[in-house]
Amino acid sequence: MSKRIAITILLSLIGLTLLLTPLQAKRSQDIYYQDQVAVLMYHHIHDKDTSSSTITTALFEQQLQTLLSKGYHFISLNEFKQYMAGATVPSNAVLVTFDDGYQSFYTAAYPILKSLRIPAVNFVITNDLANPMGSYIPSMSKEQVSEMTHATNFIDIGCHTNNLHHKLPDGKAALVGRLDAESDDAYQQRVLTDTQACVGKLAGLTDAPLDAMAYPYGITTPAATELIQKAGIRYAFTISPEMATRSADPLLIPRINAGSPGITPELLDRSIQRRIVAQPGSTPLRVDAAAAAQQLGGSAREEGGALSLRLGQEAFTLQVNAAKATRGDARVKLREPVLREHGQITIALDDLQALIEQPLVYTPATGQVAARVTPSVK
Repeated sequence: MSKRIAITILLSLIGLTLLLTPLQAKRSQDIYYQDQVAVLMYHHIHDKDTSSSTITTALFEQQLQTLLSKGYHFISLNEFKQYMAGATVPSNAVLVTFDDGYQSFYTAAYPILKSLRIPAVNFVITNDLANPMGSYIPSMSKEQVSEMTHATNFIDIGCHTNNLHHKLPDGKAALVGRLDAESDDAYQQRVLTDTQACVGKLAGLTDAPLDAMAYPYGITTPAATELIQKAGIRYAFTISPEMATRSADPLLIPRINAGSPGITPELLDRSIQRRIVAQPGSTPLRVDAAAAAQQLGGSAREEGGALSLRLGQEAFTLQVNAAKATRGDARVKLREPVLREHGQITIALDDLQALIEQPLVYTPATGQVAARVTPSVK
């Protein structure tokens, strides 16, 4: 009798496995994007505090669990750096980042990240480390930061300036604005010294390289970016809501906001999906030329086997069924022919970018063509 029961249980388990396996296989094979990274931005995790940049522990965990269940793969800061240098990343890659170094990262976010084995990086305002309870929102202590970075191989830290996360009297961010009667030399010294101080104060709290930073308020200027680079920063994060690709300037890396209370797990998933960049590869990516011109704020008109585009003061002409175009009076040789497909006149995205001399982003989910906010490396 017991043998018969055992056989029945075994057969039931086999049947259950056969039912579950296709679902698990499907989940593991879902590929939304490749060779790009959704860098998520958070600030404060708290169940009582409320603000536009504060979410509850429950919502934070639900977001991460949902992304895991949908086949997203979380990567570390080091993996992201390797990706920017040419290495591959998993499909549906996600990097979790936090700004400000709040104590809630240690008390609320870290336990969840640790239990799920999800990597994250926190950009710390190092001036607050000396007196964690002195801020309106308590900051982490040196001991808490050191504990996390040494207890795991997936919690990293970076700079959020030492003492430049505030606004000046004129309303400008301290990193980019000028003090009263501040000379160029004095400004440069102030930013260099602050960045070096930030790196120095974090140096004893981690064994990893300290070459990453998030700009306060996401604001920078060419001058500020050049100065933090001189101080040793190689990767800097903004708040431009785009996917990160290798073509992005490593000192102007975009991030997608995930840390506002209205961002449900489903909304976060859709937010990532809407920003997926269809990157040109061996098979040329083609777009509707007329629609692209209109989305870029211009116009299009077809006449006599050609499509005329106007963007601002510039005029362009595309010859249908030929790899020919004009920019003003100049002739331009395209890599791929302009084609008429399904009632549309299409052009390879690479050719359109070269023709109008503007880096573009094409989002397949919406069919939108837009000028790239994040500067590309030449």
